[in-house]
Amino acid sequence: MKVALYIITVISFFVSAACSNSFSESDAVKYTLAKIHELNEPHLNADFPKRNGTRNIKVAIGGMYGNTTILKLTTSVKLIDKETYEVILIKDWNYMVDDIRVISYWKFRVTESNVTLLKKDDKDDLLSIIG
Repeated sequence: MKVALYIITVISFFVSAACSNSFSESDAVKYTLAKIHELNEPHLNADFPKRNGTRNIKVAIGGMYGNTTILKLTTSVKLIDKETYEVILIKDWNYMVDDIRVISYWKFRVTESNVTLLKKDDKDDLLSIIG
């Protein structure tokens, strides 16, 4: 009887663990990146890392001499509750314009059925004044 109870307990633990978090961190990032084109945010694109992490890209930023910089794209994902995540996308241009560091970010709340933009600070337009 104890063995049968133990087996049932172990099986129910594994079944509940498998079902408890079917929407993963990876799913939250994929869903966010798939939805950003619908947000009418011209400086957001799908070049961000597909999971927690950073990606560096050499990019041209204009100017008379063809200035370039290393653009640092960061994806940050945090579990808020059982199946809700906070996804933050950060663009660090590694550049200053008029003593302002050009860093943009977008913060989202992501569930299996919804991506909601909570907050943003888009400074990408500062690069347009590079001469």
